[in-house]
Amino acid sequence: MTESKHAAIDEILRGTVFDIKRFATGDGPGIRSLVFLKGCPLRCVWCANPESHRSEPEIMYQRSLCVGCARCVEVCPTNAIQPDKTYGFVTNPDTCIACGRCIDVCVYGAREMLGQSMAVAEVMRVIQRDRRYYDNSGGGVTISGGEPLFQYQFTRELLRACKDMGIHTAIETSGYADWEAVASVLPFLDLIFFDLKQTDSARHQEHTGVPNQLILENLKRIASDLRDAKLVVRIPFVPGYNGDEDTLKDMFSWLAEVKGVVRVELMPYHRLGMAKYDGLGRSYQLRGIEQVQHRELARFVDLGKRYGLDVRIDSR
Repeated sequence: MTESKHAAIDEILRGTVFDIKRFATGDGPGIRSLVFLKGCPLRCVWCANPESHRSEPEIMYQRSLCVGCARCVEVCPTNAIQPDKTYGFVTNPDTCIACGRCIDVCVYGAREMLGQSMAVAEVMRVIQRDRRYYDNSGGGVTISGGEPLFQYQFTRELLRACKDMGIHTAIETSGYADWEAVASVLPFLDLIFFDLKQTDSARHQEHTGVPNQLILENLKRIASDLRDAKLVVRIPFVPGYNGDEDTLKDMFSWLAEVKGVVRVELMPYHRLGMAKYDGLGRSYQLRGIEQVQHRELARFVDLGKRYGLDVRIDSR
């Protein structure tokens, strides 16, 4: 494909982005830009980014900024905003049409539109602002979400544009996508963070909404087709779901047979995203579960060694 055709794709192909976090660390080497895309086929009950679930733009309400003037209630054309004793003015996501009128009248910034349509070229202009930081720190760009493969054409072209400029690329994925989507992005990746929640399909479906056969199959296929990319498996450690030794033994045993995994990262459960559910008018199912402390996971590092795995604990 010629450079002119690439340029045309960059300007025309659009994706729905809900955030671009600059100067990030932890999701790949060096200083990075994290591009968060909307849309995900999973509904993990512990998800810290519920604003990424739906592919369309939606409105987030922040009670801490609200003064209770009720102007948003007055201008809402679908009566989607109602007062709530425990959380101020809650928006019903099923009737909200994201028209933005409530945002326009909220002078205190308590309401925010999450998600905007952007061309690849627009995202690249943001990414390129920090090119010197990538070069000096060995950093780059990580595509996250949501599920980046939910918008795989946009993800592919964004990764391609980064690689064309010599920028290190990474992706965070659940692996729940057709192989066509997965294979299309592999040539443009330097690092793959693959989130593995469970090896038991029934338990996986109970807590994420989907079975895991496709995920496990894709992980094996990725490991056999890595080319120059590195593969890191991330396990969200969630009490009551996979936060026990027997479950981790099963997962480590399965991963020991997958050649090509550089390391396994245990991600301690936290509650940082809980307020977002309130702000989006949704319920959070794990309110009774306390966040996991890093020291609670230390013993699983040695457990992983028994299976020949380099297990580490995420330190963020």
